[in-house]
Amino acid sequence: MVCDYEKVNIISLLYDSVADFAVSELKKYLKMMMPESININICKDENCSTCYEKNIKLGLLEQFDIDNSEVENDLFDDVIHIDVDGLCGVIAGSNARSILLGVYRFLHEAGCRWVRPGIDGEYIPEKDMNNVNVKLHEKAAYRHRGLCIEGAVSYENMAENIEWAPKVGFNSYFIEFITPYTFFDRWYSHKYNKYKKPEHLTVEMVQEFTAQLEKEIKKRGLVYHAVGHGWTCEPFGIPGLGWDMETYELDEETRKYFAEVNGKRDIWHGVPLNTNLCYSNLEARKKVVDYCADYVLKNNQIDVLHFWFADDVNNHCECEECRKAIPSDFYVKLLNELDDEFTRRGIKAKIVFLLYVDLLWTPEKEKIKNPDRFLILFAPITRTYSSPYSTEKFDGQLPQYNRNKLEFPRSVLENIAYLREWQKMFDGDSLVYEYHFMWDHYNDPGYYDMAKVLFEDIKRLKELKLNGLISDQTQRSFLPTGFGMYLMGRALWNNALEFEDIANDYFSNAFGDDGLKCKRYMEELSKLFNPVYIRGEKGRENKEAAVNLAKVKGVVGSFLPVIKKNIKYENNCIAKSWEYLEFHAGLVTRLADAFKARAEGNETVAAKLWEETSDYAQCNEDAVQPVFDLCTFVQSTKSKFKAST
Repeated sequence: MVCDYEKVNIISLLYDSVADFAVSELKKYLKMMMPESININICKDENCSTCYEKNIKLGLLEQFDIDNSEVENDLFDDVIHIDVDGLCGVIAGSNARSILLGVYRFLHEAGCRWVRPGIDGEYIPEKDMNNVNVKLHEKAAYRHRGLCIEGAVSYENMAENIEWAPKVGFNSYFIEFITPYTFFDRWYSHKYNKYKKPEHLTVEMVQEFTAQLEKEIKKRGLVYHAVGHGWTCEPFGIPGLGWDMETYELDEETRKYFAEVNGKRDIWHGVPLNTNLCYSNLEARKKVVDYCADYVLKNNQIDVLHFWFADDVNNHCECEECRKAIPSDFYVKLLNELDDEFTRRGIKAKIVFLLYVDLLWTPEKEKIKNPDRFLILFAPITRTYSSPYSTEKFDGQLPQYNRNKLEFPRSVLENIAYLREWQKMFDGDSLVYEYHFMWDHYNDPGYYDMAKVLFEDIKRLKELKLNGLISDQTQRSFLPTGFGMYLMGRALWNNALEFEDIANDYFSNAFGDDGLKCKRYMEELSKLFNPVYIRGEKGRENKEAAVNLAKVKGVVGSFLPVIKKNIKYENNCIAKSWEYLEFHAGLVTRLADAFKARAEGNETVAAKLWEETSDYAQCNEDAVQPVFDLCTFVQSTKSKFKAST
């Protein structure tokens, strides 16, 4: 380290709050890297009179006469230009958010890593930045790189994830529902943890959480996606707060707007979010369109509005008029009506339409009139994660739409075949809505095999004419490691990166000197658990699975001394990574025993061992809360074990 203070100007050429935040982040991390040897001055005058010899200038590409012809859409496209040598130079971006992404990329090249959300996920080395030279010019491989709220979350979990996202290359955040009550309620009610008492939570508190989180999203210039489900109930005075069943007393005036299924118009199985409308009813559609437009005008921070039909399946209206067209025809009709109203009111927000369950089938009559307003969101929720996307041609024949008697595709190839049919009629902007970290990661306790599938999925997006991905997932998906999440951000930014290079980089920085040993350990756990078996695709009884699962305890036992040694690591970020692995070791040995008993056909023993596994997780939840979603883990895994008799 240098002995005298380095005097550095950080000069922002852009008068913008996001650019100001980028400046403050650069200052913060430079001071962390050179805590005893740097003095930083911040100014907005390119010809700053302060007698500092070293200047780092931040601004837009055009402010430095850098070619920005790659930028097709100012809101979505991220291009960064970095030319900094010895604390002198330029960090530029195609928009204010890109400047911030450029700052984080510069720091990444200088050795900083953000291996998970939160302060203890920051690996910030001390080093003489005078010796650091970073020169690059890049456009993100994919336009859309986002995360979406799911699982069980506290306010702090969400705030830390939003803070972390741009540090690894994400550029957008999606908060579902008008009021995302259910996701917060799962945490504050401590669902599935018998050792914790429910905490007080109200709808008003969640609305305040949401308002604060929106500020955090905008502070970083992230593209803000909003709502999705809820448009089929909220316009009629019925809140869509989650998927819990309740009893509703509907007056006849309201009842007439809802779908008629099996001769009855009602809330679908007591869940408003799952309730479709009588879409042939012009008055019902107008109520939805007007409500939607009013909502966006009131919430003008929304960049991209998701306009979806109800959740669940086989729940569309069977009345005489609705039977004259399939749901996607009514969907496109509504989308066009919504676009007309947005245009009339001067609303610029983009609208996302969803290819999901019944809406996988393309419309037979209607066409999108104004493609520039819309984005396709392909949501293959029924796919398997045992294989990645395929670009091969689907040789089979897609089934005809059969109202409320549909079976949905499980294979990746067939799911993609539906996407290709939609692409024949809409060639506008598009992205995929994926669920790798919703439930499937719990099928792979090493998080390694599933990361390979995720990586291949991302690599093949361009071939599928998809311009990015939003990950619908639990926000606490960083145990045993944050490798999969880190990989997602890096690969969405640069799809030319190699899997092993990202893996080696992550594990070396997250786990220090024994990082590559940890990588091999995770890889071995994934192999022994065999996610294909855990998913249920190889039956419940399976001799090979039983043999492999029996080996888990020995593998974990052999690695425990490495874990215990590194818990004392001098660097707090690295030490915390190993501390989380100690909990994980106890979890996976118990989980392996439970699945081994199941594979051997001992269902009663397996159920008992699962209860012991769940109890272990509940008892230790506080120690791993920021990285492990107990609620979603239990909810996703318990169904794999039959209750003992």
